Amino acid sequence: MVNSELEFKDKKVTVFGLGKSGVAAARKLIALGAKVKATDANPAFDIGVFEGLGVEVELGGHSSKFIEGDDLIVVSPGVHLDIPALAAARGNNVPIISEIELASRFITKPIIAVTGTNGKTTTTTLIGEMLKAGGKRIAVAGNIGLPLVDVDDSGLDYVVAEISSYQLESIVDFRPWIGLLLNIQPDHLLRHHTMQEYMDQKARLFMNQTGDDYLVYNQDDPAVVEMVKTAKAKLVPFSKTKSEIITLPKEMIRIPGRHNLENALAAASAAYLCGVKKETVAEVLRTFPGVPHRLEYVTSISGVEIYNDSKATNPDSTLVAIETFKDKGIVLILGGRDKGVGLEGLAQKVKENVKAVVLIGEAVPRFETALRSAGFSEIYQAGASLDAAVRRSLVLAGAGDVILLSPACASFDMFKDFEERGDAFKAIVNKIKL
Repeated sequence: MVNSELEFKDKKVTVFGLGKSGVAAARKLIALGAKVKATDANPAFDIGVFEGLGVEVELGGHSSKFIEGDDLIVVSPGVHLDIPALAAARGNNVPIISEIELASRFITKPIIAVTGTNGKTTTTTLIGEMLKAGGKRIAVAGNIGLPLVDVDDSGLDYVVAEISSYQLESIVDFRPWIGLLLNIQPDHLLRHHTMQEYMDQKARLFMNQTGDDYLVYNQDDPAVVEMVKTAKAKLVPFSKTKSEIITLPKEMIRIPGRHNLENALAAASAAYLCGVKKETVAEVLRTFPGVPHRLEYVTSISGVEIYNDSKATNPDSTLVAIETFKDKGIVLILGGRDKGVGLEGLAQKVKENVKAVVLIGEAVPRFETALRSAGFSEIYQAGASLDAAVRRSLVLAGAGDVILLSPACASFDMFKDFEERGDAFKAIVNKIKL
């Protein structure tokens, strides 16, 4: 849905949440002539980013009074929709949209949108690499890299976007030409409360699609198969049992792990719909090294391989990481900010495949309880110190073992995001190696 820029001129708009996408949305709205205010819960936010732009800013919380008289509210992904100020806005029939909804009103080129619990960043990046290798002009944006609202698509063929459940909560007309639904596992339950609510938000990916659009989905995931029954788009399934669609042996895919076979199949399916040749797809899969913070090899110290999997922010991601290295002795760094999902499956997998666990962050008590309940006792604590966790892991690991940061938790108790956590981990490791 592409609207006239006049839609926003002189409108009173408040942006909730001033992370990267919130600041980008505010700047876009200012450029469109809107009267922009911004609010963020962080009292220390640097308002200098709006210097000279005439933006009124509220810090340290979100008040209902601040948004009185608004014509529109744009919410950032990190802002919960059930906070009192937004409840008041809904009561006054003020439209509330997400940054990706705002962006979609100006993007004219086909959008390829990727969602799911795990694999979003890898699949989105892979699609971008495949399209570029096929001679297509593209931007990769959304939940990684560039905020979608910052994309200028005038010289592009496609826009490839990673989309989270948080971003989908407040869409209205957002409609991808190709949607990809990779998998569904328990995640973000402190935000969505129930698995059904979480699945309902993910299903918004395809709620506006029509028979002219495509929905690529994981045929091996029962929850996904059930979800797509309501889709109106053309369904394009992928399955590990039919990996021949990528025309090279799965062992030749450079990035390791069964989950990356699924990511490769999903990305290939999207690339083919865009006219990329199979040999081009195969070459990308042969050479693509993976994305930072996802099973990323850091270095070896005294025969111990060290991997940064900071992007594993839920137990299912960590299960995949453990599976990848199950033939080695694993010293696993777990913990961070708990998401409230079940830990029984993870605890059992740890008991079967992990040599020792080092716990960090707020989630230490619940993780220790779950692990001990499963009969696993090789548990060590490092409190709020990632440095201490790395050093303890090096004492516990021997030659031929793997140290794996795969926290199964969000990072916000100790870091700004999983990227900062992963960068800190790599810096600690490399400093120790010197």
